Amino acid sequence: MGRLAEYNWKNKLILVVDDDRASSLLLEVLISKTGAKIIFASNGEKAIEIFLNTKGIDLILMDIKMNGMSGIDATKVIRGYDRDVPIIAQTACVVSGDRELCLKSGCNEYVSKPIIAEDLMKLMNSFLDSSIVRRSSPTLFSKN
Repeated sequence: MGRLAEYNWKNKLILVVDDDRASSLLLEVLISKTGAKIIFASNGEKAIEIFLNTKGIDLILMDIKMNGMSGIDATKVIRGYDRDVPIIAQTACVVSGDRELCLKSGCNEYVSKPIIAEDLMKLMNSFLDSSIVRRSSPTLFSKN
């Protein structure tokens, strides 16, 4: 985990959606080493509520299988409001077709649990590094 200090996400806000406390704690330990701010939601409904009431979320880690509203359904609702925020699906239940279902629902990428820390961090960084350009580009250019 020594290499995690290489990631500097001090100005980033990450929404972690997971109903498993152990998974949330692991993600908190990993992400906190980057300096990013983290908000947690324990289900899909709460994720939507937090997303709609919090400005500046740079990335969402979305558990797929949760009690109540699934991560798939929460992603679809969030996509109705924001097409650009990166959403990375995560699930312990790896079933054939899950990846395709996640991507079709609006997730940008998919990782399976148990999470390999360095792989997840690299994936997140690929979105966080480009999110500045992607999310700010509409204001950089005139529509004329």
